Amino acid sequence: MALVGEAGELLAEFQWMTPEESEQAMESKSAESIRMEMADVFIYLARLGDLLEADLFAAADEKIVLNSRRFPPLNGTNV
Repeated sequence: MALVGEAGELLAEFQWMTPEESEQAMESKSAESIRMEMADVFIYLARLGDLLEADLFAAADEKIVLNSRRFPPLNGTNV
């Protein structure tokens, strides 16, 4: 539940930004708050992975491969 709460706080930093503003968020006055909220999300997720003995890096690698199969790039490049 704490992870979801922190993700919500991160989302709130972007809530009223235009797409253009959110692309430049790390150059704005909100940059430090955004960075700290991202850190909170990361900490809670890393702790959950640790408690559940889940290798998050391996899971992310697997998920990237699965997603590349499910959602092939439209322009021929992977992002």
